[in-house]
Amino acid sequence: MKLRRITDWLQGQRAAIRLALRTMLAGLITFTLAHLLELPQGYWAVLTSVIVMQASVGGSLKAGLDRMLGTVAGAIWGVSVTLAIPHHDTLTLGLTLAVALTPLALVAALKPNYRVAPVTAIIVLLSTTGVQLGPVRYAIDRVLEIGLGCLVGFAVSLLVLPARAHGLLAEAAEEVILALRDLLELLLQETTRSPDGTALAATHLRLSQALSRVEGLVDEVKRERANRLTDTPDAEPFARNLRRLRHDLTAIGRTVTEPLPQPARQYLEEAMGDLRLAISDYLVGSAASIRGRRVPPSLESVHKALLAFRDSMDRLRQSGTLRDLGIDEVEQVFSLAFAVQQLRGDLGDLADRVAEHAKSSNTSQSG
Repeated sequence: MKLRRITDWLQGQRAAIRLALRTMLAGLITFTLAHLLELPQGYWAVLTSVIVMQASVGGSLKAGLDRMLGTVAGAIWGVSVTLAIPHHDTLTLGLTLAVALTPLALVAALKPNYRVAPVTAIIVLLSTTGVQLGPVRYAIDRVLEIGLGCLVGFAVSLLVLPARAHGLLAEAAEEVILALRDLLELLLQETTRSPDGTALAATHLRLSQALSRVEGLVDEVKRERANRLTDTPDAEPFARNLRRLRHDLTAIGRTVTEPLPQPARQYLEEAMGDLRLAISDYLVGSAASIRGRRVPPSLESVHKALLAFRDSMDRLRQSGTLRDLGIDEVEQVFSLAFAVQQLRGDLGDLADRVAEHAKSSNTSQSG
């Protein structure tokens, strides 16, 4: 039993294990090269290769470029200030440090990808080794070491158990869809009472975390596409569709904060139950399609349930029951109908996104 648990845990942590292996390998390769090249402080290269290693190829590319650009900018400015301003005592050294840091700190605040620039300038200015070798020689050594670490880190990310951002995006999207399904179940499972607030809060938190992962991976997919590391479709429509689905369910949630009025519930309760089951099954099927890189499930059952719900709304309107309800109750019923209609369109868009994912995955495998 314990062996089974360990095996299951390892299966669930495959992405983390691959990242750990790549990080270890990048550090060892960089350490070896630094010694072969006799770099004076090879640990900078090793540290950089570990920092550059990210979950996806696109993430490693961004981390490497950011670190390299920041290092070069910081080295150039640090050397310039060190040579231009004499600093033979503590007071003048402090003044030189202020001159070196002020513009770089501002640049780093405006452009976070340059945040390593102030650190590099400080090292060039204050390092005792830099004083012995001279700022120019010391800065060149740092740039070479950082460059080696960036190069090895990216190469390992690209060649050793590579994880493409699009694949990680699909995993995160699967988590979002399953969280959406759980949210739907909480909202529509019981029409005679309000949803469980504690369970709703936990599900919304889980959904927000999964959506944040998707948002972060969209940029990594764009970076891989821009550098021709992948030919997968643009990920932004997928992320936008998931955000809209969440908005749809949030809108539905606002309408069921209080139970529907009894006169309306007798017309809508059965249709809402069928709709909940149909959409729930569809979302589970869509998540499985993403995981298996298959075409999306059929929307036929969802369309039938939506049509039945619309027919129930028509019967409710024609019955004259709404005239006996208060303004807030009528608004509640029609807000629910509008939110369901919006959900219908976004579920169709989800089918298109899942189909795109399956097509791109099959294309990449065949190529």
